[in-house]
Amino acid sequence: MKKVKALPIAILLMMVSVITQAQESKPILFSLKESIAYSLKNNPSSTIYKNEVLIAKEKKTEALAGYLPQVNGTGTFDDNLKRQVSVIPAGAFSKEEIRIQFGNQYNTNLTAQVDQVLFDRSITVAKEANKVNTLIADLKLLQNNENIVYNTITAYYQILTYNEQEKLLVENEKKYDELLRILQLQYEKGVAKKIDYDRMKVSQNNIKSQLSLLKTNRELALNKLKYAMGMELTHNIAINDSLDYSMQVSMPVGNQLDTKNLLDFKIQSNNIALQQLDVERRKFAFYPTLAGYARYGAQTFGNEFGKSFGNWFDYSSIGLKLNIPIFDGNRKKSQLSQSKLTLLNAQENLKLSERNYELQYQNANTALFRSFTSMNDNKQNLDLAADILKNTSLQYQKGTASLTDFLNSDYSYKEAQSNYISSLLNFLTARVDLEKSQGNLSTYVNQLK
Repeated sequence: MKKVKALPIAILLMMVSVITQAQESKPILFSLKESIAYSLKNNPSSTIYKNEVLIAKEKKTEALAGYLPQVNGTGTFDDNLKRQVSVIPAGAFSKEEIRIQFGNQYNTNLTAQVDQVLFDRSITVAKEANKVNTLIADLKLLQNNENIVYNTITAYYQILTYNEQEKLLVENEKKYDELLRILQLQYEKGVAKKIDYDRMKVSQNNIKSQLSLLKTNRELALNKLKYAMGMELTHNIAINDSLDYSMQVSMPVGNQLDTKNLLDFKIQSNNIALQQLDVERRKFAFYPTLAGYARYGAQTFGNEFGKSFGNWFDYSSIGLKLNIPIFDGNRKKSQLSQSKLTLLNAQENLKLSERNYELQYQNANTALFRSFTSMNDNKQNLDLAADILKNTSLQYQKGTASLTDFLNSDYSYKEAQSNYISSLLNFLTARVDLEKSQGNLSTYVNQLK
């Protein structure tokens, strides 16, 4: 009787377990904008570049320290195990020389000193350099975010095209299932030949094989997307967007290149400014420096250890320290020459980069136009091939067209499908490349629905 009562409970627990597993296996859907937001928040490289910004700010604080007073305290304790002997020559105080040991066995000295820089041009330059360093760190953070967005978009579009390809293959599979069912009935009635059925079956198996390969490739593309998003590869996700030909694939208008909008240009320009400051710093190394100081201390001494700490004498002083560079073996001169040459190289590299920016923009613009034209042509060709296949299929079912005619039309249709999918991915990628080459990737993302 107890076993009978326990049976419904066991069934209930089993159902709960099945429902729980089903919920766990259900993928989390991500739109493109959601994927980008997740990437910017969770990609590990974002943390690295954010830390670089914090490091630059700490370096700024470090540079400011050169302007502030420097306070140091020191303490010494000496046990003069054997004191130095001084000799007073004969004739000064006596006919014979006098040997004397000055000082005590124990000596304790405590001092505190404040140093304040009064004139040092290199410190002023260091302050300006750290401002530029902080700006460069901020720009590199933005550049890293742009790379994260680019990698996420391209990975996402790859999956989108796989989804489109799957729709076409599933449509083909359903069509062949229906045709095979009809052909099998015709074969059983003796109207169709077995070789016709086998040829149709081979085409159906090819579609199933293509679907299996597509699912594998899409899984790899999903892993690539997870990596770009900074997500664990074990997470189960899917994308919830589909391509709308009339809305998603359109040519941008008013394309122009302004290199000043490019983050890489801004980073290089600020690196040049930083190198110019380094040249100034090397020049100021030839200037004298002036600093002031104030010192206060106290000392005590004695020949007995305990009593040597009982009698303190304090002292104090203030003064100026002037340091005038005279000759250092041409080290500063060599450092200045190196810094000037580095600046010239940085300026020439920026000129080369500007040409490269223009080249990337022109190539991206050309690739976008060609891919857009190719995509439209392939879309029209796909529609035409679909109509031809539809008519040929009807003619084949009525017996007015041969199986060879049908398979040829089907092959042309599949080829048109493949060409369209490839051109679609090429266009989407070219569109993102163009936006990136113009420095407008963030604007492009903001316009996404």
